[in-house]
Amino acid sequence: MKDIRQVCLIEDDPIAVLLSKKFMQLTGAIEEIIVYGNGKEAYEGLKSRLKEGKQLPNLIFLDLNMPIWDGWNFLKEFKKLNILSKPIIYILTSSTSQCDKDKAKNFGLDDHYLVKPIDLKKIKEIFKKEVESGN
Repeated sequence: MKDIRQVCLIEDDPIAVLLSKKFMQLTGAIEEIIVYGNGKEAYEGLKSRLKEGKQLPNLIFLDLNMPIWDGWNFLKEFKKLNILSKPIIYILTSSTSQCDKDKAKNFGLDDHYLVKPIDLKKIKEIFKKEVESGN
């Protein structure tokens, strides 16, 4: 599998961060994991990377239920940024709510909606899919 340079994890739960990072590292497919604790922090951090001319991560794993800005606020604002090659976003949430699934569909992420906990097998599938699709 070709390497994925960077992955961004937007998650406020330290245990979910620990497990997700561990599984991502075990794939051997990534160089760096950038972690933000809420949507606003992630938005500001990624916007700053753009201003500095740094590349954005290839993939973003986004929790929905977080303090400050939830995942929906992040998506709404992130979509407004003028980015030529936007990262692939996967929602990674504990929510099984049909309302959240419908919202994800409105953002074009209905097939990128994952319910926690995520495991190594699923992470490998996602990385393989995105590498094969050229992302």
